Amino acid sequence: MVMDKETYFLKKMKIQFLKIFLMIQKSEEASIKQLSTGSDLSPSEMHTLVAIGRHDPRTMSEIASYLLINVSTLSTAVSKLESRGYVRRVKNESDRRVVRITLTAKGKRAIDEHEDFYLGLIDEYIKNMSMDEKKECVKALAHIENILSEQISDN
Repeated sequence: MVMDKETYFLKKMKIQFLKIFLMIQKSEEASIKQLSTGSDLSPSEMHTLVAIGRHDPRTMSEIASYLLINVSTLSTAVSKLESRGYVRRVKNESDRRVVRITLTAKGKRAIDEHEDFYLGLIDEYIKNMSMDEKKECVKALAHIENILSEQISDN
């Protein structure tokens, strides 16, 4: 069967996106296991730490919204991370019902090492690119991000 160019490129891109996604997942899993701090974390736990971030303590709702999960799912993850010393809960002095989550020093070290993995991956990817190729890559990634963002907000 002969495919027209549009169908061929759509099929090729679909396969490439899937392969890239799976390879990043596998690479990330292997990287986390090699961390000096955080080797006991799963990729989803690492993503939770990244969502909590280094900035001011965040509420469970803020973190859940960022991760696109519900608060009860996040609560279970935070409890596990807290028991292993990666995060801590901080109660608001003026309203004890409000609980914010913050990283411990151990949690910060884990995301520092994880970010080094991603920065290394990006550095390797772009090291032989021209400035025009980098600009096109950023443009393409922004386009994909916008489409995915719209799809998520529509649901």
